[in-house]
Amino acid sequence: MAKSGFRLAAVLRARKAQEDAAKAAVVRARADATTAVEMVRARERDLDGRRVPDAATSAAFAATLTARQAVAGELAAAIGVRRLAEETVEDRLRDLTEAAVQRRTIEKLQERHDATRKRTRQAAEEKAIDDLTTAAAHKEPRA
Repeated sequence: MAKSGFRLAAVLRARKAQEDAAKAAVVRARADATTAVEMVRARERDLDGRRVPDAATSAAFAATLTARQAVAGELAAAIGVRRLAEETVEDRLRDLTEAAVQRRTIEKLQERHDATRKRTRQAAEEKAIDDLTTAAAHKEPRA
């Protein structure tokens, strides 16, 4: 009997590679999200640090308000980037889950294949032993 390997071994290797790539994408997306959160916090601190002067000329007051408005715009943009980064993390996690399910499906097929081969081999060995036992019983001299 020729020894046949698991024919989907290449597919399993590809599924594992896809899962590894998905894991790396999650790591990158989480790093980007962390950076986006830090940007939001920096803009919030900057905005909080720009107080309106108590006794100021109208020009200084207008300049301060204009600067605060610019920082508020940057904060709004940073919040948008953060939301997008968080959505990307969720998307990459879904991709990772899908890749893990696909890999596990192929692994289950391999496990079934291996179990079937083992049962077939054991059945063949048991038949060979039975055949030897039967042949030996026919060769024994009868009294």
